[in-house]
Amino acid sequence: MKNEAIMKKYIVNGEVFDSQDGSVFKSISKSPIYEVVRVVDKAALFLDSHLDRMFKSADLIGYDIGFLKEKIESYVAECININDIGSNNIKLVAVEDDNNKKLFLIYSIQSFYPSKSYYEQGVKTIVFEHTRDNPNAKIQHTDFKERVKEAMDSNDAFEALLVDSEGFILEGSRSNMFYVLNNQLYTAPSDLVLLGITREHILSLSGKLGYRVVEQKLHKDDLKNIDGLFISGTSTGVLPVSTIGDLQIPTMKNKIILDLIDGYDKLIHKTFS
Repeated sequence: MKNEAIMKKYIVNGEVFDSQDGSVFKSISKSPIYEVVRVVDKAALFLDSHLDRMFKSADLIGYDIGFLKEKIESYVAECININDIGSNNIKLVAVEDDNNKKLFLIYSIQSFYPSKSYYEQGVKTIVFEHTRDNPNAKIQHTDFKERVKEAMDSNDAFEALLVDSEGFILEGSRSNMFYVLNNQLYTAPSDLVLLGITREHILSLSGKLGYRVVEQKLHKDDLKNIDGLFISGTSTGVLPVSTIGDLQIPTMKNKIILDLIDGYDKLIHKTFS
């Protein structure tokens, strides 16, 4: 497993390691269960929800993480404290090393937060053919990650929208997806996608703003008919999409999406006010 740790230290089962020491990572060849958590003002955003999803992912594949949530929360606090993390993402990893020892790693990772212009102009995306084997379980697959990154880089795209074998677009490679059609907000059915933590809060926020969300699949042939589309994730919040391949999407004119962009930004600031 690649050493992604930045800043000074990382945590393994409560023990502190220098980030330059990659020995633990070298001992891991299995695909881990993981979560990426955003730290804002030295606090982990929606940590309880992330841990709930992490334990659900483990249950789906029959894996025992081996650590209580309360203990993991203390490890997270220690990682934030020893690295003095004000604003950055941290990664939580549950896995067994090559000697079948249970490990729980916490470390800061390279993080990118879109600038204001991304939310004002929208981002470019592409479509990428891929079907997740177990969509509700967040498991790291390095080969897929590398292939989709290469496709995005070659097309100068911010994200790839995944198209399944039947031609339906359900989510992004690292995000959930929402779209608007005939003044109605839609997202993919819950049993077919990774249930993002940001997605969960957008569903709640939509209701508070008076927008009902319908769970319905979007076929790639219907992209030309939609009135707007956005992706959501830990680092991006509600990020509007202006282009899918060569297709221009009128997202930046859609009131529902503009309201959600503003509403989610206010939610984040309220959480830490």
